Amino acid sequence: MSPKKNLPLGPGGPRVTRKQFLENVFLKAPLCAWWFSDLLTLSPQADGAYKSLNGGCLIANHHEFLFTDQLFWEQLAYYGIMGAKVIRAMATDANHLIPGRQWSGAEVGARIVQIAPALRMCGIKLMLAFTNNHCPVPGDAKYAGNRAQVGDPSRTYYEILEPWFEGGFRENYLPFVKDVITTVQRFGAQDVIFAWEPGNELHTPLNPEKLLSFYRETIAFIRNLDPETMIASGTMGVNHIDPGHPWSPVAQEVYRLEGFDIITLHTYDLILDWDSSTGNYDRAVSAGDMPIDWDFQLIKTMNLAKPVVIEEIGTSRILPTRWHSPDEVQRLVHEARVIDYTLRHGALGWGPWSLTTQGEGIGDGWRGPCSYPGTSLFETGGEPTDSARARIEECYRDLPRTALATLREKFPHLRV
Repeated sequence: MSPKKNLPLGPGGPRVTRKQFLENVFLKAPLCAWWFSDLLTLSPQADGAYKSLNGGCLIANHHEFLFTDQLFWEQLAYYGIMGAKVIRAMATDANHLIPGRQWSGAEVGARIVQIAPALRMCGIKLMLAFTNNHCPVPGDAKYAGNRAQVGDPSRTYYEILEPWFEGGFRENYLPFVKDVITTVQRFGAQDVIFAWEPGNELHTPLNPEKLLSFYRETIAFIRNLDPETMIASGTMGVNHIDPGHPWSPVAQEVYRLEGFDIITLHTYDLILDWDSSTGNYDRAVSAGDMPIDWDFQLIKTMNLAKPVVIEEIGTSRILPTRWHSPDEVQRLVHEARVIDYTLRHGALGWGPWSLTTQGEGIGDGWRGPCSYPGTSLFETGGEPTDSARARIEECYRDLPRTALATLREKFPHLRV
């Protein structure tokens, strides 16, 4: 047997045996490369492209933000800790300040004017959806009702129906929009508006062309009142616009509309599996609420030169086929994979639903960081802590760094 040969590691450095060299090259190096591959990706806010949301890449979804005095300053402090520069609110979800009555457009505008100094002080702006598909503007309840989900009639939703899109929106909605915008302008608060949205998750699934016609008229109406502020689409995805048609011509026309400066997607409980062709979790095996993989394929094919924002993203507290407790590591890893999937496919912003200090009363206790149990980063003043909630919060506040990289560095004991 020939004697072992020592291989130099470097000038004047230690020497290793051939066995050690081969072990490092073929065993340890691939493992290290896998471990650090995410760590070597973008550090927080390293790329200017990820500052398109008022200097950041995180949206704080708080749909009742305009209508609750509860914990107002607490939310603003929390958003500072999280690095969220935009708060997304609905103009029609008035559930706390005035129970039993919706505010008029002028009242919504006046509320924005009232809180504008606080927003300026915190460096935060508003993204406002003029209506929620599930909560129409005052006077338009007659245009809403329960409808079975296309493709799954076992699920029904209360939402705005087709007659509204056929022309009913001109009766109360357009005057409401005008009153919001002109009130904000009249009292000098337009600077705190990051973007307007015609509405949250609007759709006409049985007649997609009606949605397109509505958008064209509404965008022109908004632009005429306010030619400066950006307009976001407020859309969920292709399958919400035109169910069952991943290459929908109508969805393409919606995304191409000149008036839309930002395209939004919403996704919950998207299940991803390993894709050997990409070497990552890129294969969608269950759509969850929305198969946004369709949208990424479509947008790539369209070569759409607009920022794409995952305006709503999250996981349910319990998903029987995957996890049975809200603090399971499996849930955390699943959500981290979805975040990273959207990052790999070109998303420039993220809006965890919902991002509030509490999960009940002012937030959604079923989805979003506030649905994870344990100590929040708000409670620690932003100092790191190891809780189910803090882990997912770290993933979001470290964006655009990959979520798995954040977990591996800050919570190595999880071995994700």
